[in-house]
Amino acid sequence: MKFSIRLSLILLPMLLCTAFSARAETLGEILESAELGALIGTWVDQDSNGEAISLTYTWRIENHVLSLSVKRPSNNSEAMIAVDPRTGEVVHVTANEKGGMGRGKWAEEDGVATLTLTTVNADKEETTVKITHQIVDNKQLVVGLRNVETDEGGEMTLVRKAE
Repeated sequence: MKFSIRLSLILLPMLLCTAFSARAETLGEILESAELGALIGTWVDQDSNGEAISLTYTWRIENHVLSLSVKRPSNNSEAMIAVDPRTGEVVHVTANEKGGMGRGKWAEEDGVATLTLTTVNADKEETTVKITHQIVDNKQLVVGLRNVETDEGGEMTLVRKAE
């Protein structure tokens, strides 16, 4: 009995240290390591100061859950981004005002933060896109969009919204 108590007292700190070091990275830590810590805030097209497109990233739960609001004249959407604690993957779920929704995962591809997102519109048509994000000099956000099936797409440069 005394031996098992001593063994427990010796093993408990080792188990606790292992448990603490094995925790998943927080989303905030992942953003910082990917040099996307400056992502939080509103990014807009420079020509119209957001009338054509506006992306707003906001912490919903500090360092754990990020929301994304996308505003466009033809379609607005809302998304939540978080880390799956089982896998460590950054997951993304979105819905839009036209009844569509999407699910995807963020990962680094060729040194760039890339969202692979599969969306389904209200007519049940499915599309998979890759959306990239790169921050340039903390002042510009370069967003790329490419349809996986057709390989069509392009890039746009957004800036911080002028107040």
